[in-house]
Amino acid sequence: MKLLAVAAAVLVYSFSNWQIRHYREETRPKLLKQATAELSAAGYAVHVDAFDGMDAELTGAVPEPEDRLLAQEIVDGIPGLRASTLHNELKVPGRVELRMDPGSGKLRFSGRLAAVSTARKLVESLQGLRNVDAVITKDLIFEDIVADPSYLESPAFLKLASGFFELPGNGILSATESGVQLKGIATAKLEEAWRSAETEIKPLLNPEVVAAARKMSGAIAADAAQFCVKAEVKCYPSELHVPLRRPDAPLTEVRLKELTGLLAHSELAFAPGTHELRPEETGKLEQAARAMKAVGPRVRFVLGGFYVLGDAAAPRETLARNRAQTVAGALVALGVAPEQMEVATFAMASGSAIPDAPEMQKVEIRVR
Repeated sequence: MKLLAVAAAVLVYSFSNWQIRHYREETRPKLLKQATAELSAAGYAVHVDAFDGMDAELTGAVPEPEDRLLAQEIVDGIPGLRASTLHNELKVPGRVELRMDPGSGKLRFSGRLAAVSTARKLVESLQGLRNVDAVITKDLIFEDIVADPSYLESPAFLKLASGFFELPGNGILSATESGVQLKGIATAKLEEAWRSAETEIKPLLNPEVVAAARKMSGAIAADAAQFCVKAEVKCYPSELHVPLRRPDAPLTEVRLKELTGLLAHSELAFAPGTHELRPEETGKLEQAARAMKAVGPRVRFVLGGFYVLGDAAAPRETLARNRAQTVAGALVALGVAPEQMEVATFAMASGSAIPDAPEMQKVEIRVR
């Protein structure tokens, strides 16, 4: 009888071990595969891994916090698996929006991030800009489940954000793992620089978080592997042309208006392909020189030749700069102090103008 009891115990133990081994080696892999398929059908790129026994661990990224619970419920609904909150390691893509209050210089942060240090780094980089007061408001939420956009502290993004908000009157910048969206104003040269920022930021991305971020409201990139800077901006040839900008000149509003009006009628035209002043432009050049000398040495000016960005822009930019230098030399000969003048180029966005059009063959004088 005793021998029979021992045999039964051994049989039960062996069967129990067989059940455990069968579950681990055959049943559980099938259940994990089923869970992954059901999550994929629901639109979630989530990894389901065995944790301990029936417990399953969820890793990856989902679009929103509520999706973490929905993904967990899908796995919990499969008999033989259990995905407890304790083993839910799913992350939610972070997002941050920087919005400038019109006229106040207050740059307000909102969105959701994981690390306070990331927000502080952004604030520090933007506080150094003229007329910008970056403020973290209660609308920026910090949560452990968030995966911050991996590029937020990169030099490429900080340079992009600083260049955008350095212009007066901007605007809104939204950043997620899948891209950056800008709304406001820009210079054509600045917009061209954003394309190089895309190239520098792309290698920093987390593909799982990119895929989840695409599903969020307002996702930017059309391809999961793509990062893009989407700009809904009005472009100007330079910062000096932005309407809200006020020159630094120590002049009254009336005197400044008179001066800018005179200079507006002193645009100097050139023949296509040359940087030689036309004789018929002498009168406008003398008019500009008289106005520039009359306001005194404390007022500075920028002389800029125009060119169009895009293919073969380098020689066009060189010609524009040479034209501005020609005008600067002529003004010095007429008595304008060299230290009052700065030579520059004014860029037009590709497609906005024809390189050889008459309006592109000119030099403009603007108050700094």
